Amino acid sequence: MAGVAIAGGGKDMLDDLPLSYFQIWSVLMIAAAVILDGLDNQMLGLAAPSLLKEWNISRDALGFVFALGFVGMAIGTLTSGFIGDRFGRRGALLMGTGIFGVATLLTGFSENIWHVAILKTLAGVGLGGVPGTASAMIAEFTPARWRSVAVTFGVVCVSIGGILGGVAAALILPVLGWRWLFYLGGIITMAFLLILWWRLPESPRYLAHHPNRRTELDHILRRIGHPDPASIAHSREASPSPHTPFTTLLSGGLLRDSLALSAAMFSGMFMIYLMFNWAPTMLFSSGFDLQAASYGLTSFNVGGTIGAMFASLAIIRFGSRPTLIIMAIIGAVVCALLAALPMQNGSNQNAMLACLGALGLFASAAQSAMFAVGAHAFPTTIRARGLGLMGAAGRAGAIVSAITGAMLIGHGAAGFFGTLAVLMLLNAAAFAAIRGHIPRLRTTRELG
Repeated sequence: MAGVAIAGGGKDMLDDLPLSYFQIWSVLMIAAAVILDGLDNQMLGLAAPSLLKEWNISRDALGFVFALGFVGMAIGTLTSGFIGDRFGRRGALLMGTGIFGVATLLTGFSENIWHVAILKTLAGVGLGGVPGTASAMIAEFTPARWRSVAVTFGVVCVSIGGILGGVAAALILPVLGWRWLFYLGGIITMAFLLILWWRLPESPRYLAHHPNRRTELDHILRRIGHPDPASIAHSREASPSPHTPFTTLLSGGLLRDSLALSAAMFSGMFMIYLMFNWAPTMLFSSGFDLQAASYGLTSFNVGGTIGAMFASLAIIRFGSRPTLIIMAIIGAVVCALLAALPMQNGSNQNAMLACLGALGLFASAAQSAMFAVGAHAFPTTIRARGLGLMGAAGRAGAIVSAITGAMLIGHGAAGFFGTLAVLMLLNAAAFAAIRGHIPRLRTTRELG
């Protein structure tokens, strides 16, 4: 059943065609939106040490702001999934990007913590929907043989955005202050939104399920290089598709995967957002300077970016089940090493950066690859909402991380990373429970 679902009814439409420049360009545009999502998403965490010092606010107050942002992200994730399935992936992506772009820009003008809280919540609504919508859209632009690599690349762009944000913070914070992080992030996002509005096409597999948009589908298929676009318009795939209710995700064959993927996303996003929002503050409280704290998060993101691409290749060779389980277990081991590493007064900085890079290489990368599993497990007619359900579970984990982050920092690096080790073991158990994993790609020799 999962093998049929991944094609979403569109196997004959794209799977036998070579990957065209038009598809590559479309995927790159979608991925760029995810980069900006990752950049804007991590700005408040990077600015947190400066805000705590400048406004003399408590960590608990800042944790409340983070939690409100994740509430907004949960709302945005579910809303975007509904919009994406009913009205189109393109519109959902544009809406999410526009909302977080405006909110990020306005955050730079905030005068108190309540202004930041309101804008962080608004930004969360936009930020929450982009990764899931982008994953669904990338999956529907690519043939099956490239799908896990393409979806993982799209999701890992969150880490690429974090890398850019960490480098920018290390350069900007000591010189211009935290406000300029938000000014620049918002301006760049709004400029790119205009490019998306002008150049980004709709998902061809989404259009194939909407006969009233056959002309648009025909145009896109011609640009992709389909030899007979008109045949798609008269195929079974182009017939009207009845609306698939959300309850389908919580019944029958999809129930186990919906719950297991949600549990994996909850534990994974708990870990990732604990790092994004609280790692710079935790490192700063341990005696590292602002630059070292920013580079610590950058190291985590660099490892996550590299690891996710290797994970996508490993999934092709071995399948997603062993790949993700092993990565999560190794991530737990790295967390245990970090918990035992002495960091008082900024000691062992090089070892800290190396371990954080390894944590990203395995633990963070496993979460990026998980979106490819979700895109595989859920059918086209409910894919955006399935990924949205996963995303909402992830936002719940992020909310818990926001609330508990300040408390964990009070227990030092041992308590902080010890908690992450437990989370990664739970993550591995959830990966093991998923049935709809991506199978390994059979070689030509095996097929022969």
